[in-house]
Amino acid sequence: MADALNEAFLKLTSLTIRFGQLTFSLVIIGLMSQFLTGLCDRDLALPATHVAVTAISGVATAWSLVALLLTCCAGKIMLEIETTLDAVCVLMSIAQAAMLSQDALCSVRGFAQRYADAIHVGFLPDKDLLRASFGIAIVNTILFASTSLLSWAVFMIRRRQDRRYK
Repeated sequence: MADALNEAFLKLTSLTIRFGQLTFSLVIIGLMSQFLTGLCDRDLALPATHVAVTAISGVATAWSLVALLLTCCAGKIMLEIETTLDAVCVLMSIAQAAMLSQDALCSVRGFAQRYADAIHVGFLPDKDLLRASFGIAIVNTILFASTSLLSWAVFMIRRRQDRRYK
């Protein structure tokens, strides 16, 4: 009985965190799209790292949606896959934060030098969008790490139950 309650609590907590992951991933997509649109409108080169950040957020959003369903009704094999993919998402999220840190943490002067072509055209990219994306990416990394640990805990509870009933 205690294992069932623990599993239910862990799943409910995981669902709540997954909604946060989904929301934050969508916000990062929106912020990065706004930044990239400003560059595209002036026919400027898009930084590959920012395109990669947007792609990682898209994958994280898709995984969060799938994981919401898996959390509710995952069997033992799907739980193993979920735990593994959560760990992969943690690594992707760390890479995303690292890519954003280049522009989000640099000085205003360094940011201006990096986007000198944009400034010559009369467009000053908004550094605050990148800073916000960086902060949200860090929070999202923590959320993915949390769900990874929760998935592992549910997996271990089920494994213990299987051993008990054999």
